[in-house]
Amino acid sequence: MSQQELLTVEGLSVTYYGPPDVEAVHEASFDVRRGEIFGLAGESGCGKTTLIAALTRLLPDNGAVTAGRIMFAGADWLKLPPSEVDAWRWRKISLVSQSAMNSLNPVISVGEQIVDAILAHQPQTSKREAWDRARALLRMVEVDPKHVHSYAHELSGGMRQRAMIAMALALEPDLVVMDEPTTALDVVVQAQIIHQVRTLQEQLGFSVIFVTHDMSLLLSIADRIAIMYAGEIVEVGSRERLNREAAHPYTRGLIESFPSVFERKSRVGIPGAPPSMVTPPPGCRFHLRCPARLTMCDTVVPEERVLDAAGHRVRCHLYDSVEAIGQNGRN
Repeated sequence: MSQQELLTVEGLSVTYYGPPDVEAVHEASFDVRRGEIFGLAGESGCGKTTLIAALTRLLPDNGAVTAGRIMFAGADWLKLPPSEVDAWRWRKISLVSQSAMNSLNPVISVGEQIVDAILAHQPQTSKREAWDRARALLRMVEVDPKHVHSYAHELSGGMRQRAMIAMALALEPDLVVMDEPTTALDVVVQAQIIHQVRTLQEQLGFSVIFVTHDMSLLLSIADRIAIMYAGEIVEVGSRERLNREAAHPYTRGLIESFPSVFERKSRVGIPGAPPSMVTPPPGCRFHLRCPARLTMCDTVVPEERVLDAAGHRVRCHLYDSVEAIGQNGRN
């Protein structure tokens, strides 16, 4: 790892043991740099949440990392003992999940939950200091501090999500993982929370992994984006490069399926449906739906190619075959 990299994932594979056994993530590789917002996009069922569960070491009992490694903050994350992982949670890495209503404890107040996290990791802190910190955190995410004594059901959806963000920032972690944190909210509240996340990230300097299926959202907030399809990372690049010249046909399909607020254009959906992860197709996993399909795509697994000095990477035969160059005029 370089000083610039906070998290490096190399060849990570995750399997759920059945029957049937399902490899939900296959040889995923990417890195997250210090102080950046890193987006992870793909359709439902592509493996995003499983990848995040592996990164946070929150896989269910029937799930296991079967290959690869994760280097986080200079440590081999998968080899750390559970006690050390527990010590790092909230302090070095925290999670904001999709449904705050399911994540917040319904029988204790929001403030108590924040205070519990602070005291568990910083036992030298007095209760009064912890409660003051809880109020300050709510104020920071623009929730009235009086709600420190409120229960989850007493808050609106947007306020609950802001409270989750406040909890995630309680111990000033290096990395905050946000797993579709705005999906269940209306567009006005989504915009408010996204603005708040960007503002806090710029002020505090933490890194963010932002997981969503909404490419238009990531193209507006992320520094770099990884595209996931059928358990594989198929493209990684800057938002500028992806917005201007996405390399993978799947990435282009995701972008074209969302309306633009900047130009008048028709939305074009991706035909078909994602494959079964129990029996993924041979060759390129996207070939059954791909508008640029080549003969070799049916049987040959594409290798990852680096396309520029900035590290833009793609897993696609359009960039490594004589057939592709002749058909598309691309290299």
